[in-house]
Amino acid sequence: MKTCPKCHKIYEDSQNFCSEDGTPLVLTPVSQAMRGDGAQPEQPAVPAEPAPDQKGQGTAGETQGQQTWQQQSQGNWQQGYQQQQYQQYGPNGNPSFSARFQANIPDANTWKLMYFSFNGRMSRGTYICRWLVLLLAAVIIGLICGILPFLAPLGYLALLGLFVSQISLAVRRLHDRGHSGFWMFVCVVPALNLLMFLYLLFAESQPGQNEYGLAE
Repeated sequence: MKTCPKCHKIYEDSQNFCSEDGTPLVLTPVSQAMRGDGAQPEQPAVPAEPAPDQKGQGTAGETQGQQTWQQQSQGNWQQGYQQQQYQQYGPNGNPSFSARFQANIPDANTWKLMYFSFNGRMSRGTYICRWLVLLLAAVIIGLICGILPFLAPLGYLALLGLFVSQISLAVRRLHDRGHSGFWMFVCVVPALNLLMFLYLLFAESQPGQNEYGLAE
């Protein structure tokens, strides 16, 4: 008896090629033992390929090699991403102060949404960073007006804009605590405006979602 090394179909001794794929046939181990002539089994003209587990799929070795390569690639990507996160946000995954401060510096596309919106919530960290940005802007405007007095009218307009922006930040900070922005009217009282500022500066955010939106 003969067999096909690729599809392992059994044939008679008179046949030399597989009827399925034309592969040269070889003697089965049983036939070789029964002949007992010590002859070497016939070798196919082309190297026999290992049979795939399923049609259209590669061998188990190739599949394992592809899985290993994908795991290594994913591991390298995760390692690089974690290293980038560590450099930017620190070992605990929290943004460092410098990274958060830079993220709150506005540009031509974000200044209105970041500093002149009265909707939504603002976390304590974001409020502190943006308050410092406005304070730095006020100092720069004061220095420019001091050096160039003829720019003082423009400086007053810019300071008015910074004042409106401060109110915007405070209102969203109150939203973060679940309070209405109308609580800002207590700031007209000289003693209470300082207490309100300290409250906005140190009060923790409400977790989850409130009537003003999700927490940052």
